[in-house]
Amino acid sequence: MAIGPPTGMRDWLPQETLLRQRLMETIGSVYQLYGYLPIDTPAIEDLDVLLGKGGGENEKLVFKILKRGDKLAQAEQEGKDLADYGLRFDLTVPLARFVATHQGKLPKIFRRYHIGPVWRADRPQLGRYREFYQCDIDVVGGASTAYEIEIITATERVLAKLNLGKYRFRLSDKRLLPLLLRGFGVPETNIGPITIILDKLDKGDITQVRRELDAVLAPDSEPWKNVTALLVWAHALRAQDTDGDERVTHFKEYWNSISDPSVRAEIENVLAGLQTIRKSVLAVNPQSSIVFDPILVRGMDYYTGPIYEAVVENFSSSILGGGRYDRLLGTFAGKDIPAIGCSIGFERILSLLQERESPGAAKAERILLVRQAGDLVEMTRHAEQLRAAGLAVESYLEEDDLGKQLKYAEAAGMIWAVKEVDPEDLSLLVRHLPTRQDQAVSLAEFQALLYR
Repeated sequence: MAIGPPTGMRDWLPQETLLRQRLMETIGSVYQLYGYLPIDTPAIEDLDVLLGKGGGENEKLVFKILKRGDKLAQAEQEGKDLADYGLRFDLTVPLARFVATHQGKLPKIFRRYHIGPVWRADRPQLGRYREFYQCDIDVVGGASTAYEIEIITATERVLAKLNLGKYRFRLSDKRLLPLLLRGFGVPETNIGPITIILDKLDKGDITQVRRELDAVLAPDSEPWKNVTALLVWAHALRAQDTDGDERVTHFKEYWNSISDPSVRAEIENVLAGLQTIRKSVLAVNPQSSIVFDPILVRGMDYYTGPIYEAVVENFSSSILGGGRYDRLLGTFAGKDIPAIGCSIGFERILSLLQERESPGAAKAERILLVRQAGDLVEMTRHAEQLRAAGLAVESYLEEDDLGKQLKYAEAAGMIWAVKEVDPEDLSLLVRHLPTRQDQAVSLAEFQALLYR
């Protein structure tokens, strides 16, 4: 019998769970500064909710749940679908169902964030799991680009607070690359496959991407030349530290040659919107790392306008992504409702923090209360007095000598042990475990030592 967790899923040890919880607290506290409030939804949804709602490839990875009892037997007998529910594969589709369910109870502009696990029946590999956490921030009902500016600003504040290092916040529009490819003369049936190929630029080398491009477009054809030139430029662009204005100026060289006036007009309109967002974000936050990236692609079919993602230097995968999706909610609500959101990848951020060795971020500020000879009730009373003062106290309840107790505290990652408590004035005799030094201190002095 296998005793490990199911394939592609993980157990979380206490220190890992503490780090994850603190990430949640950090992210949630920043979003609340902007007026976003938490919600939650069930882990499972009706299959009709999950399937056919713009989830792209993720819809093929739904964990389906079998019908139960008589319903299952009847479905088997009639040759019908054996499943009726599925585990959620993201937090956006459940949001759409949530908004439709609670119409009338929600404000006209509904700001929310949602942190929770999602499941995808994907092939497990390093850094890719079947169960993982997401954190989404969304505005429902906001059509103005002011909401893009707010979400990007809030999310960059999260990244700054997490201190992940140098990053780029890439900005584009779901409509831009298809328009450009159409202007280059790429056949309509090839536009989707080419966007998928270009999206692999960060994940593989440019030679492989060009190989795949050759299989879709006839080499040396005019569309092939235009797309290849764009690919080479975009690959070089992602390695450079150029600002947004330079990028836009260079990009114009690629679409200025497009002869179709309607396509050109659409591109100009989309680009003007992106410039408004980018410049406004920089005006609000001059330290912003937002940059224009014309070949950015987001995998979800439900995006309808501006899209974005963030990538951290020397880390291969994006750590967040999002965009505007003005038509998804209408599939449930019966009317189009503008919406925009961003999803933060928990596992990738956890990996970054663990790689960069930030052990202090995962430590609980626990203190060991050493057991002395005598009444356990008295010891428990002392522990409660310290807890009432705001200290996280773990009482050692076994009958072991002092040496074993202190070794236990060190193995558990604690820094301090309380050896004696004076119940009258709560003065303490404490041991600093790393240096093995004892100190007689007042409660206030000990609190200052803990949090300095």
